[in-house]
Amino acid sequence: MEPRRDAGRMLTVLCLMVAALVVPRVASAEEIRLEGTYVLSANGDVAMSLKLTPPMVIYQQLRDSVSNLYLVLRQFASSRADTEVVDKKAEWDDSNRSMTFSMKLLGASRNLGNRWELDIPKGTEFINLDEAKRTFYFNESVQDGTAVAIRGTSRLIMPPEAQNFKWEGSRRAITYTLPPVKAPSDRNITLLAAAAAMGALGVVLTVWSFFVKPKSMPREA
Repeated sequence: MEPRRDAGRMLTVLCLMVAALVVPRVASAEEIRLEGTYVLSANGDVAMSLKLTPPMVIYQQLRDSVSNLYLVLRQFASSRADTEVVDKKAEWDDSNRSMTFSMKLLGASRNLGNRWELDIPKGTEFINLDEAKRTFYFNESVQDGTAVAIRGTSRLIMPPEAQNFKWEGSRRAITYTLPPVKAPSDRNITLLAAAAAMGALGVVLTVWSFFVKPKSMPREA
């Protein structure tokens, strides 16, 4: 089975883990607001930043009972997750009664040879593409059948090198291309080789000067 590598599934897992902390503390339907930012790099990694804002009462209850918010991210340890996640961070923001989770998902986008492709899971609704800002916008909704729903918006920022990016609704994927990496020309290779040779010669002459004593000048009669 191919590993799950899309950022949307990581969002779902994270939101359900937060919901599990909230459920014992609510007696009626509640909603947690979500703001998500995904920054896609040219090598296919995705840097995720997820801001969750629960109602004030729930936020204060979580703040009082969860000593270390980073513990929520233990599920994404390499030994537990089905993909590699690095740079994990979790923070409280008391002034905005929110929690912010950030991490980097390695290999989220796949190189298919003639194009790259990033899967977008169900529960994420495409809104629009701002080509000038190279940004896709989505509605997000996560609910596990409990009294807690997590809803909001997210944006996916494409790498500067990306071209021909578009939303493929039938396959729920974003596709794009990247310019091929140019191999150095023969002339550039020659110049690099010459520069390396001159640099090596300079090192040799410098070292040699320490071992060779200059000849003494003849005295005048």
